[in-house]
Amino acid sequence: MTCCTTLPGRTARHLVSGLLAGLALLAGLPAAAQSAGAAGYPSRPLQMIVPFPAGAPVDLVARSFAQALDCKLGQRVVVLNREGGSTTVGMNALLGAPADGYTFVYGPVTALTVHLHWMKGLQFKAESFVPVCQTFENIFILATRADSPIDSFEAAVSRARAEPGKLTYGHPGVSSSPHLAGAELFQRAGVAVNDVPYRGETPMVPQIRSGDIDMAVVTTGLVITHGMRALAVFSEKRLAAFPNVPTVKELGYAVSPSGYGGLFVRADTPQPIVAALETGCRDALADPAFREVAQRQFQQAEYLDHTRFKARIDADYKSKETLLKTVKLDR
Repeated sequence: MTCCTTLPGRTARHLVSGLLAGLALLAGLPAAAQSAGAAGYPSRPLQMIVPFPAGAPVDLVARSFAQALDCKLGQRVVVLNREGGSTTVGMNALLGAPADGYTFVYGPVTALTVHLHWMKGLQFKAESFVPVCQTFENIFILATRADSPIDSFEAAVSRARAEPGKLTYGHPGVSSSPHLAGAELFQRAGVAVNDVPYRGETPMVPQIRSGDIDMAVVTTGLVITHGMRALAVFSEKRLAAFPNVPTVKELGYAVSPSGYGGLFVRADTPQPIVAALETGCRDALADPAFREVAQRQFQQAEYLDHTRFKARIDADYKSKETLLKTVKLDR
């Protein structure tokens, strides 16, 4: 992108665009809303917490989003990496920040849809945060090695029925979205398949190639990069990269992983400021440069406004509550 990187400091063009954006925003708000805290927002740099280490796929896309967002809001967006605790460290950092809209999280929904059900001693509750907008969705795939005798999902189910409890699938950590996606899929298919947790996706690759694990639920990028065989796609529609691979929905299973995410602020952030961020989020996601980066990382830049994003999270929370009654997580 060029609008924010022409010079190391604030250019006159950037200042003018920021002023015009601010004036346009204020013009669309009633006087009462402006007095409630939106007037002049943002007037200084913002901090975007990413609950993953620098260089992780989500972090790379987040940095591109931050660049697009600062162009839309007229203020610099600084990325702060606060990894750890399966994203709960980042959410705790947001909880401890002022509720002024100058600090927000860019990350997945799992802290609110999954971890609240089973992690003990969490500092936050579902009501602690406001979901501003959805910004991304990771598409997971059930895959195996290229020369595996399991050449379809139906073949996997048939083998699991013939040899109950012998088939395995890997995933990048207990309670991760891929873990629960696989657990729910096999439950709905009525077969017993053992899950094998790893510390991330990369350690699974040699285990899949050697046949130490039969399958894995991984991101699209890993399947493409390592030439794996895709068996089923956790998506509403088929992927262009795998046009002949059915979705789990086509196979007859209503499984929706928590592989999506977006922006979150403190729950007591003034509503006009939340609305300003929501608008900036929508505009940033339309930025071609950001969408190109997301595509290169095999993420879908899927925008949902606050209302639809919250509704999706609420439904997902209830779904995971039911699922987690049957999945063992205390490992």
